[in-house]
Amino acid sequence: MKKTIIAAAIATVIAAPAMADVSVSGVVEQTFTDTDSVTDTGLASGTDSGLTFKASEDLGNGLTAFAQISLDTDNQDSATRIGNSEKDSKVGIKGGFGTVVVGRMEDFTEGVMAATMTLNGTGAIELGGNATRNNGAVAYVSPTVNGFHAGVAGYTAAITGEDDNFDATDIIVAYSNGPLTVMASQESMSAATAAALDTDEETTSFAVKYGMGDLSAAALFVNRDAGATDSDDVMLRVDYKMGNNKITLAHADDESADNKIVGLELTHSMSKRTSAYVGMTDADAANTDTTYFGMIHKF
Repeated sequence: MKKTIIAAAIATVIAAPAMADVSVSGVVEQTFTDTDSVTDTGLASGTDSGLTFKASEDLGNGLTAFAQISLDTDNQDSATRIGNSEKDSKVGIKGGFGTVVVGRMEDFTEGVMAATMTLNGTGAIELGGNATRNNGAVAYVSPTVNGFHAGVAGYTAAITGEDDNFDATDIIVAYSNGPLTVMASQESMSAATAAALDTDEETTSFAVKYGMGDLSAAALFVNRDAGATDSDDVMLRVDYKMGNNKITLAHADDESADNKIVGLELTHSMSKRTSAYVGMTDADAANTDTTYFGMIHKF
């Protein structure tokens, strides 16, 4: 009888279908910002919260299927409730050949290149132009060989009114060797209408990152060519860690907006998932200097 029960249990386990690995993560961030202006409106508040669901399944033969849904949970009114997400919703497959992913996702120019310069809260300084996050995206990322990898992506719903198969295309090449990372990308965006073909836009970006102990530095160069507009934007940042504290100094020369910006930020990590920060940006443009502080928790 005992042998029969054991055999039945083993048969049940063997016959059970393989289950996909599922994980849930999220972030909640609250920021308060004071902006110098002619009319003092006091502190402005901003919330950035979201949930991310990830799933993966081993398909055998070295192949893995995966999916991701990221929901923006900031807005809770009837029109923008959870479900009307503007974040990622993608599915793909990866193996020795690389990774293929389709769905809604960020472009390389913003999600990889510009992300090297992201500050907390509203202290973010964004340079150049890009297709941002769009539906109908198709992307391929190669495996890394001797430190090199490349990616190519097309976005079918980036420009309203455009009838090209891909309204935007993005290519990236990256090299990493120890503390050094060098990246280059080029994104082409079609005009919105046939009558506005001179507004086709091409953005070329170069980024370099280097880390040495507690000190790290990064530089980003962005050339934006949009018909009559041709601008070169540059941003530099230096981060220095002192125990649980990090000081970030950033400088941006935003030629496209004829503006120079200096940013200074102090972040204190209470744990790997919880941190608080305070910062300021000083800009040449009138009424745009900011002081901000906030707190972020990831789970």
